[in-house]
Amino acid sequence: MPTKVTDSYDKLLAGQIVKIQFKYISEENLKDIYHLFVLLFHYYDQIFLTEVVFTIAKEILMNAVKANAKRLFFGRMNLDINNPQDYKKGMESFSEEVTMKWTEQEKYLSDSEFYIHVNMQIKNGGFFFEVENNSPVLPQEQERIRVRIEKAKQYTDLSDAFLDFSDTTESAGLGIILTHILLKNSGIGYENFKMEFTPIVTKVNLFIPHNVVPQIIDSKFNAKILDEIENLPSLPQSVTKLINLCNNPDSNIQTLSAEIEKDPGLSADLLKLSNSAFFVTRAKQNTVLGALKIVGLKNLKNLLYVTGVNKVLGNRYKKAEEVWEHSNKVSFFARNIAVESGKNKFADLASTAGLLHDIGKLILLSLGKEITDKIQALKTREKNNSVIMEEYSIGISHPEIAGLLLEKWSFPEELVSVCRFHHKPFLAPEEHKDIVEIIYLANMMADVLDFKASYATIYPPVLQLMKIESEDQFHRIIENMNKAYLNGQKL
Repeated sequence: MPTKVTDSYDKLLAGQIVKIQFKYISEENLKDIYHLFVLLFHYYDQIFLTEVVFTIAKEILMNAVKANAKRLFFGRMNLDINNPQDYKKGMESFSEEVTMKWTEQEKYLSDSEFYIHVNMQIKNGGFFFEVENNSPVLPQEQERIRVRIEKAKQYTDLSDAFLDFSDTTESAGLGIILTHILLKNSGIGYENFKMEFTPIVTKVNLFIPHNVVPQIIDSKFNAKILDEIENLPSLPQSVTKLINLCNNPDSNIQTLSAEIEKDPGLSADLLKLSNSAFFVTRAKQNTVLGALKIVGLKNLKNLLYVTGVNKVLGNRYKKAEEVWEHSNKVSFFARNIAVESGKNKFADLASTAGLLHDIGKLILLSLGKEITDKIQALKTREKNNSVIMEEYSIGISHPEIAGLLLEKWSFPEELVSVCRFHHKPFLAPEEHKDIVEIIYLANMMADVLDFKASYATIYPPVLQLMKIESEDQFHRIIENMNKAYLNGQKL
């Protein structure tokens, strides 16, 4: 944990004001803020608010820096931002020239008179977070913000706001709606969010009371998802029979082998596993009995869990291939993380857990293409908080869906925990913490490679699994892992 983060944390707990000034908000800045929030909300037993508050804080900060960048852009274009014709002309190219070239804005902002001040303090029974920037909001922009706030108060969840997605020319659009829905459904409340406009500065205040409690999000899609889970069939009888045989101390390898041979698909998967790079053998295995002797009962049972899920869900949903492709990569990464971090005993379980961790996404596909595309658009926009977007769009997230599904099928508790907490390892039960952290890190690595996440918001203690101290080191590791995965090799 960076010293500046722990220093800020200590000052806040001592009741002092923490003041930070930015010109530009970098990934490293966001990483530090996220880490500070993790520490702070863990201390106040409000860890469930971390992702929500970070999403809102990031929205406030990015709106502030974009407002500053907009003023600089208009200046470079010799346009008067207060002139309606100039404003319209400037906004026609703002997205392409500024938003789409965001990293280039740092040099302009760093040399400018524009600033962002952040003030934080623990006071009046809660956490106070204020952002001030010195680019005033124009009257027409204020009116758009006001209209968006009033609209947001009418929505039950984010799915109600999907029809408004078309207007994205201003950061005050979807971001304002997102912020207010998060405020309402998290229990923080509208009244704890204030915006102040003056001719000189813009201030946004957020207050998180210490007595906020988790809210139950009621969504029209929640019931549909729960019905979908309820109506899914049990695991195939052949798979269940083999799992029971594995759990029976009186079973022998010959009995298991004979039962496996009745299922050609399972036999082929077992032979493929026994001849993979993860099992060093003198000769290639070509019989089920020989393969079973190589992989052992524990790995057979793990294979059965994956096979059972595939048989039930494999052909049920369209676009499932994308989920399985990601899961295969996470499985490979997870096994290697377990080995490289000295937690070899979790390697086999990590491989299986990696394959199963995202099965909740398959159930989300039952909502239909239109709604899932809208959710994906939100997740892409808030790539580091995709689970929050699911929870506040449909009332339930894919990790919780997967947990419910594995409980329905009576899977082992450690696999249930992996599915349920692979995006929030800090909430995992202590007895499953190791395996959850392995899958969390493997999943984040795969998502970073696919540009669906960033290094900035990886939960810091988990980085120590691989002794990762910097972003450059992190990227070297995942590049090496990905090369090995594509080549089908162990590291």
